[in-house]
Amino acid sequence: MKKIDCIIFDCDGTLVDSEPLTNKVIAKMAHELGVELTWEEATRTFGGKTIDAVVYGMKELSGDDLPDDWVPRLVQNVSEAYKDGLVPMDGISEVLDSLEIPICVASNGRPEHVENSLKLTGLYKYFESRVYTASEVSNPKPAPDLFIYAAEKMGFSKEQCVVIEDSIPGVTAAVRAGIRVLALVKMSTEKELVEAGAEPFTNMRELPNLLGL
Repeated sequence: MKKIDCIIFDCDGTLVDSEPLTNKVIAKMAHELGVELTWEEATRTFGGKTIDAVVYGMKELSGDDLPDDWVPRLVQNVSEAYKDGLVPMDGISEVLDSLEIPICVASNGRPEHVENSLKLTGLYKYFESRVYTASEVSNPKPAPDLFIYAAEKMGFSKEQCVVIEDSIPGVTAAVRAGIRVLALVKMSTEKELVEAGAEPFTNMRELPNLLGL
């Protein structure tokens, strides 16, 4: 097994268990637009994507422009849901405690959203300034830009890095960047993740063994 020198983590659905909370808010607010959507359907449609992708998708589904206050209220409602219910992914704190190699975050989320999520769950201390978001590159995941950028910022080649993901857009981005990617089976099935190019796993506690650490 090739030695791993740097781990690049996605945030939502990988470090923090945010996807159910986020997509329940999206589904509820979709009803205002005349769009009937369950939170599971919202997860399949928008999981791992940027808020701009959510806006575009809602315009497509509703057939109309969104009210001016819809996105600000979405952001506020998600933030409120996080305050009450956001938790780290099961086992991730133990894994981060055990790691002795450089790690960082590369997320499609807004910078303030990612930082707030990590602070709410007590995970920010593991990353601090090593948090990179799609706002820093030309194209978000599934484009490879963010993972290439994160590796460069950390000072490693793509061959020295591994990406930890949970979404198909994230896996696709890592594959396009030429970086090995492991993906948590939760938002997508094992079959879907394998077909996208990931090595699937089912619990964060498996990571050290899978990575030979």
